[in-house]
Amino acid sequence: MRAEVWHSIKHTFGFKRLFWRIFLTFWLASLLVMTATGYVLVSKYTSDEYNQRYFNGVISQAERIVWRYEQDLASGNVPKGKIKDWMNQNVRRRSELIPMSISDNTGRTIYHFRMNKVPQRDRTVKLIYGLSELPYRVETRLPETPRIYKQVLYRFQSLQFVLIFIASALVSALLSWGIVRPINYLGAFSRRYANQQEVATPPKAIMARGDELGDLAADISFMVNKTHQAATTQQQLLHDVSHELRAPLARLQASAAIIEQHTPESRHVKQIHNDCLRMDALIQQILDYSKLEKGTPVPEDCDINALCERIADDMAVNYLGIPLNIECDPNVAISGYEEALHQALENIIGNACKYSAKGELVEVTTKKQHNTVIITVRDHGPGVDSDEIEKLLQPFYRAGNQMHTSGFGLGLSIAKKAIEKHGGTLRMSSPVDGGLKVEMLLPVNQKSTS
Repeated sequence: MRAEVWHSIKHTFGFKRLFWRIFLTFWLASLLVMTATGYVLVSKYTSDEYNQRYFNGVISQAERIVWRYEQDLASGNVPKGKIKDWMNQNVRRRSELIPMSISDNTGRTIYHFRMNKVPQRDRTVKLIYGLSELPYRVETRLPETPRIYKQVLYRFQSLQFVLIFIASALVSALLSWGIVRPINYLGAFSRRYANQQEVATPPKAIMARGDELGDLAADISFMVNKTHQAATTQQQLLHDVSHELRAPLARLQASAAIIEQHTPESRHVKQIHNDCLRMDALIQQILDYSKLEKGTPVPEDCDINALCERIADDMAVNYLGIPLNIECDPNVAISGYEEALHQALENIIGNACKYSAKGELVEVTTKKQHNTVIITVRDHGPGVDSDEIEKLLQPFYRAGNQMHTSGFGLGLSIAKKAIEKHGGTLRMSSPVDGGLKVEMLLPVNQKSTS
């Protein structure tokens, strides 16, 4: 059960789904556009902005040094070291000090910090004035080229870009959902028709979109109508032909009986009787199949255990020497259609007995889990190849091995239709130790799905 739930979640929300592909494509595209735009904008004005900020810092630091120099000059104490020490005490980090050399109007150097290794071509000169209105020459290095990528990353950490990042994700998700949602609906629409044979028209909102998805919805609707029309015509043809064959078959049986009175030991007359019985059985199965397609009976309470026991009694008469073991949970019942269930169980249990050798056990179990009744029929006969199990549920299909060499290939199809009429599921599997296992899962309460 957990494996099925996990598989369903993985199928619905897996990263291989079209939603995630569209979402990631649009989202990554929007992020790339945003990054490229940010890079262009930052690279355009960051250089000037950075240079201006750098020179403002140079002027500010130089003015503070000159102010302190003139203060010391006024007090008659102007050792070079004091100014540098004072600067070191008034900055939070030494790395904030800008390399520069300051000289007064006489050419005397009053401050020098890390300018020895700066080539002359990388230097620039600024002129400032102190409180004494005397000019001071400030020589510093040219600003280094700003690290644009770092600046872009810095701006991406701002609140505005975080909001843009979230907004782009939401827009991409909405756009992806707007594309995937109608596709999912059309998929569910086609599956509903395949499972329940319900003919309906997709919503007008999808049909009137005017885009490729609207065209797809129109094409699926057209296909469903044409397919249903062809299937209905085929079913009606089978029903009509079966009814028309009943009359000549009855006349043929009567003629054979008259001939048999004159030649009772005729081998040919016996063959005619056998062929008539076989044709009559085929016609009855076709009519049963058609009845399941068209009938709309009223649901009633069905005792599953009683049905299984009744069919087991019939099998004991028809298949002598085949032991049939029934294990039933108490009070296993559903709301359904007793005649259809009887046909399904009779065909499946009958197949299990038919293809079991004398003395081979056929097991029938019924149990109730939550709101589902599970009926299991297990035989130990020759079994079926795994690649043919699904084909066995198709009308008139008979497997290539020794099973189903007789019959018409309609028994399991009738059983499948009867189970689906209750909204249930028919599952078949080949156990490792041989034989065939058929499981019928029926909801306890189910309205007609015909």
